[in-house]
Amino acid sequence: MPLRSPFAIFREDRIRLGKDKTENIVFFCRYARLSLSLYGFCEPLTEYGLNMKLSVRFVLSVVCLLAAAEASAQREMTREEYIATYAPLAMQHQKLYGIPASIKIAQGIIESRYGNSDLSRRSNNHFGIKCKNNWLGDTVRYDDDALQECFRRYSTIEDSYRDHSEFLKSSPRYERLFRLDPKDYKGWAYGLKECGYATAPHYAASLIKCIEDYELYLLDDGELPAYLAGVDAVPVVPSMAEMVDAFYPDRPIDIDNYTVAVHSAGGRGIFVRDGIRYVVARSGDSYAAIAESLGIPERRLRRFNRKHLPGGTLAGGDMVYIDRPRKG
Repeated sequence: MPLRSPFAIFREDRIRLGKDKTENIVFFCRYARLSLSLYGFCEPLTEYGLNMKLSVRFVLSVVCLLAAAEASAQREMTREEYIATYAPLAMQHQKLYGIPASIKIAQGIIESRYGNSDLSRRSNNHFGIKCKNNWLGDTVRYDDDALQECFRRYSTIEDSYRDHSEFLKSSPRYERLFRLDPKDYKGWAYGLKECGYATAPHYAASLIKCIEDYELYLLDDGELPAYLAGVDAVPVVPSMAEMVDAFYPDRPIDIDNYTVAVHSAGGRGIFVRDGIRYVVARSGDSYAAIAESLGIPERRLRRFNRKHLPGGTLAGGDMVYIDRPRKG
């Protein structure tokens, strides 16, 4: 009996499927894996064959994940799903930055309409943070208080959560909030409004109502509300970089010095340590090349790094500050 193409099998069996998009995606991914086995990708492989297997598997996985993301985008998240999905991340950030988890989730719910607003879907921006003068990452235009205002755009929602924490922690405007008890969500709510985070006149009251209606104050004690017991977190589609790392895990990682770029500009990853942004110099890099790629003055780069890198020349792997380092 001649070997049938997996896509011939796919066409024959596809007729029996209904119109449910999620079911069709699962079906396609199953037959994508079938095609790998039929065409010999499960046999002992040469180095070339192994690379081919990884490449095909990676491409098929990207297609399936993107299709799944498109399918999940067809329906809106509920508030409960949003809380179940991002509460663990908010609680982690409370430990790292001192921002109440209840406040963080309430802001995400209000600013992004629990992940369903047009702005949040286009930009992964869940906190309505605008570009400001010091933003070097990707942007998106959106009508807000004025027409076509500039908002920050992120590769992942996790990047948005991280930048929100860094934004509050590193800004002198919000410094007094960090002197409050992390469980004082009312103090934080009124403080955010007083410090100018939002222009809505009832912003503080809206945050407090959201926190109390959905028992988000429990998050500040490391607990989840009981009503989440029957709510599933919505799977988060990983970024392209995370998918590459998952399928090509051979790159060594220094666990003691592992950091993640919060965004990128000019083809360079921009990292944050202790609230200070920096890039990592490449082999043969110069202040002039970095300044040109980021669109900032070379003189400013040299001034920020003259104590940290006194020689005036850069070596591959050097941390090059693009913010003024703290004294001390």
